[in-house]
Amino acid sequence: MWLVLTALAGFAAPTPAETEAALTKVNGRSPPVGYVFFLDTSQSMEATSEALRPEIAALVEAVPEGDTVEIIAFHVRPYIALAPTVVLETNRAQLVETIRKVDLPAGYDRDLGAGLDLLADELSARNAPEFVHVFGVSNFCHAPTIMSQWSSGSRGCGPVRNQAAIGKKLVERRAADRLSVHWFPVQGTAESVDATGIAVAMAEVGGERVTDDPAGWLQNYRARLVSERARPVALADAAAPGFTVEAGPAATDGTVTLTLHNTARVLDLSLEELALTGATTDRVEPLSLEPTTTLPVTLAVPAPPWSLFPREDDVSVRVVVRAKGKLGPAPALSLWGMNASHRALEAEVTVPVHRTYGLSGLAAAAVLVSVFGSSGLAAVWVRGKFMPVRLGGTLYARHRGGPRQSLNIAEAATAGIVLTSEGAARIGKEQESAVVLRARRRLWTLLAHVDIRADDAEINGQPAKRGVHRVVPGATSLRVGEWRLAWE
Repeated sequence: MWLVLTALAGFAAPTPAETEAALTKVNGRSPPVGYVFFLDTSQSMEATSEALRPEIAALVEAVPEGDTVEIIAFHVRPYIALAPTVVLETNRAQLVETIRKVDLPAGYDRDLGAGLDLLADELSARNAPEFVHVFGVSNFCHAPTIMSQWSSGSRGCGPVRNQAAIGKKLVERRAADRLSVHWFPVQGTAESVDATGIAVAMAEVGGERVTDDPAGWLQNYRARLVSERARPVALADAAAPGFTVEAGPAATDGTVTLTLHNTARVLDLSLEELALTGATTDRVEPLSLEPTTTLPVTLAVPAPPWSLFPREDDVSVRVVVRAKGKLGPAPALSLWGMNASHRALEAEVTVPVHRTYGLSGLAAAAVLVSVFGSSGLAAVWVRGKFMPVRLGGTLYARHRGGPRQSLNIAEAATAGIVLTSEGAARIGKEQESAVVLRARRRLWTLLAHVDIRADDAEINGQPAKRGVHRVVPGATSLRVGEWRLAWE
């Protein structure tokens, strides 16, 4: 009996407080959204549109700061009655007053095609909000003038000529799942609701047919605003849940910290039953991405080849993170009737790893001596085998007592120094250089040489002829003509 009650408790409906907290959390993450009112102001619909002013104004009083409101009206031709306006606390009161007084001129004819075309333009404008709620009020009787490009030539309510151009425009410019469209078919004083017209609106713009009482519906919508506002964003999140992975620098022991990012805008994501390729982790409990979390792992670094000599290289380790993802918060999903069930998700990242391997110089010499003896081949190898190493320190150059120039030589085994009579020094090709620096290692001994290619030169204050001279890195000063160089 206890097990049954426990199981039932796990599926208990969320409390109102839990639902409110979840919706507040989701709305806090939501990007700004837009509200577009598409109003029929022909003579037959004038009274209905005028009656909506208070409800539109009340909605503007309730929406969060940063959202956008716009009013598009149409009769014989369409026009923008209220341009897209961002709601701010500094302009909210003035905007509400503007909506209560905005001019909605009436016309005899009704060009539904022209109105829908302008609506499509506004919804797909570059500066339009990504997520938009549309409220369309009309009797949807398409009765334009005979000169309209949308006229089919029929009298009275007729089909919209070339209606597919409207829908094509929207499809090309914006994602359909970013729109939440509501159509209100209201009988006019002169015409009834035209089924053909509302079918055109739904086919080309999308959305659903709701009620013939837009004022009452908007009142209820305003009461549900915290839920309705974020619903399209949540639906877009739920359609393509996922996460990305970034990797920090890998330590010498192969450990690295992964950062997992939830790609959803407003929904939570938890990862369960983690499975990794290319790495291992001790983490067994679920990961909650709100919106990020970290995961320490140990990389499966490929074993380096055996080497008698000290070596370094860089390899890349591909890490794939697989898990079952679960969306949240549960109270909000429950309210929207959305499924929070587990879905198989994965993401990957490539981690660069620096490897140092091989025997040290002394160990390598010991191995050679033990294999070949203390003479013969070992001695030949010691005298003849050189390994290039990176130059150490920095070279400073000064021309005729001018400012000291710093040349970066630390990333190369050989550096050709080009010295010009104009007082410029740079790293260049060896054949163009007055001085060439080299560093090599013979077993455990670091050898450094300076190749002088000028007649007038000194090393540590002593005259130096053309050719290669042994020097000590970090304690060498040179003079070449009017140049003084210091390898420090």
